[in-house]
Amino acid sequence: MEVMSLKKDLSSYKNVFCDSQEALIWAYQNGLSPKALIRTSSPAMLWSKNKYISDIESHWSEEKMHKFQSTIKKFSEEIFDKLISTKCLTHEEALCISSTAVFFHKVIFKAACLKDEDLREPRLFISVDGFGGLGGNNMNSPWDLLLNHNSKFKKIVYSLDRLKWDGLSTDGISLFNRIKIGGIETLIYRIFVKLMSNLPNSFFRKQVLVVNESELLIETGAELILNGIKIRKIVPDNSDFIPDNSHQLLIIKESIKTIVRNRIKEWVSPDLVKSCELLFFQEIEAKFNTFSQLRSKWSFLSKEPSKYKRVLLINAPGNISGLAISSMCRKIGIPIVSTQHGITMEICETSGGGSLANEINVSDIFLTYNSESKKISENSHFAIGNAIDVGISARHLRMKNLPFLGNNNNFAPIVYVSTNLYRGNLSAIGNCLTDYKKAKKEGRLINKVLNELPHKVCYKTYPEENRRYADEDPIISLINSKKNMELFDRKIDMRFLIQKHQVLVTSLATSTIGWLVMSKKPVVFINCHSESPLNKNAYDQFSKGLFVFNETDDLYGKLQHFLSRPIAEIEKLWLQKENDRNTLVSKFFTSSLEGNAGKLASQIIIKKYFTK
Repeated sequence: MEVMSLKKDLSSYKNVFCDSQEALIWAYQNGLSPKALIRTSSPAMLWSKNKYISDIESHWSEEKMHKFQSTIKKFSEEIFDKLISTKCLTHEEALCISSTAVFFHKVIFKAACLKDEDLREPRLFISVDGFGGLGGNNMNSPWDLLLNHNSKFKKIVYSLDRLKWDGLSTDGISLFNRIKIGGIETLIYRIFVKLMSNLPNSFFRKQVLVVNESELLIETGAELILNGIKIRKIVPDNSDFIPDNSHQLLIIKESIKTIVRNRIKEWVSPDLVKSCELLFFQEIEAKFNTFSQLRSKWSFLSKEPSKYKRVLLINAPGNISGLAISSMCRKIGIPIVSTQHGITMEICETSGGGSLANEINVSDIFLTYNSESKKISENSHFAIGNAIDVGISARHLRMKNLPFLGNNNNFAPIVYVSTNLYRGNLSAIGNCLTDYKKAKKEGRLINKVLNELPHKVCYKTYPEENRRYADEDPIISLINSKKNMELFDRKIDMRFLIQKHQVLVTSLATSTIGWLVMSKKPVVFINCHSESPLNKNAYDQFSKGLFVFNETDDLYGKLQHFLSRPIAEIEKLWLQKENDRNTLVSKFFTSSLEGNAGKLASQIIIKKYFTK
């Protein structure tokens, strides 16, 4: 590997892997032939229509992607069951390994893009170095790992120039608006958690341990505080424990190697199977060691006085950090209560592929927004706890009470709330489109619908926290070229912007829809069969309660015709759906509109764990 910033002669290379326009320009300046074949996954590079830039993922048809994605769930269950049967792993350890196996499909997906000649003939990989967000640099495909046995393969690293990447923010959102949405319970939580942190733990025999937050968690915490229970924010210690997992790793490999090998053989070239299998178990070892290290950093909890009654209250515990602390708490007898993070599993047809991350898999109690989430969670193959329906967070309910700030030239009446997030080399395989196909689909919606309306349209980008590609999304420049559209690309959550617009348009069955529907403003939903589609039960109810348009050949014409109506007419049609929408909300969003989810959740925790 060479880190490149100085001159280098690249004229001998005819076949190049590269996902950065900036890096490619540098390569051309250093002798790379303009006729060299550039193979990429980058939507920005492919958008240029340069005949020498090739889509390396083009062979992944929607049908092939569907087969690949839809069989991951069964694979994960087979891996988990095999690991549990060894009797040498805890529940959380088996989840950690199974989750790693699922995420390794990112590598299998890339490996399936390679041809036999890539393993023997000269190849150049131009990777990039630069800040990609809190998750680190995830902008490079694993070509160096997959082709390291090719003696004619060469990797060089280009350092990106002035790469800036911001995280989520509330900059520009007034304190009044943040308080109005957060509510009094958030003020109680923030103030008293700070005050309690200055008091000795010995003052409180009843403690709820918190490592992260969600809307429902904060509201539950505020009610617990009002009942005299300490909310105690905890952080891992800085121990440098180095685990010896060699025995367990040997058992893990022996137990699942056949399942893994068969899965890899199904999708990649025979000459790459061995390399992929080696990479798989290297990744398993790295993740399992990381899990053990993270778990050890919570060992101080086992040394605290037994007089404390403690409960872990956690949001989204399905990642490696959540599994680690949950594992330690289970070992020392601290109950684990988790809160629902967002509305997805109850409405999305393809969410089963991510069921390894379900909260109920590591929780004694999972507090849900609605009965559908409760039912789906308890049916999880990996579940060990019980789900209790308490209702949606009060923050969601406050969306309908926000004052409307529109009806002037400052705000577009229609906003398109984009859920377009590229996979890159970071996300799991959750849909049936490559990144370039996703970009093209988004472009068609802009060109054929949003820019053709008689109303001004605001395009709100998805607030991407971790960078997938070095280049700017080509959709940004497309929107900037449209006279009828305005771009909002600041990384501010849509909940703070809803009050500026009259009609809300979005697509994909994700948690974004929860904030929009609870605002009571007209919601137009595009149901995409190739990406996070609605499940059948949700589709039937959504079609009655919202304005739903299916991803069909006539989508653009129908959608343009509907959105071209006067805004007042759309609002009138929306009111006519109110009864059906109430049915939809009660089933798929919340069991209660009283805004007392936090209170109910706290009562459950107190009765179960603090009343004896």
